[in-house]
Amino acid sequence: MKTGKQFRVLVTAGHTDVPIDKVRVISNIFKGKTGTAIAQYFAEKGCSVILLTSNSELVAGKPNGITVVNYRTYNQLAAMMKMIVVSWEKPDVLIHSAAVSDYSVDGVFVKGASGLLTPIDSSGKVSSKNPELFLRLVLTNKLVDLVRTKWKFEGTLVKFKLEVGISDSELLAIADKSQKASGADIMVANCLEWASKYAY
Repeated sequence: MKTGKQFRVLVTAGHTDVPIDKVRVISNIFKGKTGTAIAQYFAEKGCSVILLTSNSELVAGKPNGITVVNYRTYNQLAAMMKMIVVSWEKPDVLIHSAAVSDYSVDGVFVKGASGLLTPIDSSGKVSSKNPELFLRLVLTNKLVDLVRTKWKFEGTLVKFKLEVGISDSELLAIADKSQKASGADIMVANCLEWASKYAY
């Protein structure tokens, strides 16, 4: 096994924005504290770390060994992850803790006089004069599930799973299924209610 500066770690942290138009997005509450702390830990151990994050402000002092790369959207994160994973200098470990959007916006609509939904142009800024807007959301690909299958990553893969309002046994069952779906070596699972205290 490689050690020190030869040991390469890729960490994803933060959230992805889902654009509605050029100025509006759908997002989530996660800032990337866990992923940033993990990246700092490995850097302090002498590893070479790439941190893909939506919140680089959390990286205080940027310890030696961390290369910080910012992203904002799902597509940006996907492109960066793929580029790093399939590059000639592949990471030895991929720790995917980013809270990636499960849906993307595939159309913005208003209700016409007939009551039917009519698509509107969202390539610029959608007018705020519309009394109601309707969004069509479609599932995105789970990036962590592409790591083994599409990007042929052979290193150690660490996957995170967060749920809300379920029992420990339900959480562990979901986590086990999720781990198998991605081929992850290590699965970290918790619930929002106690996520800051511990994880499975």
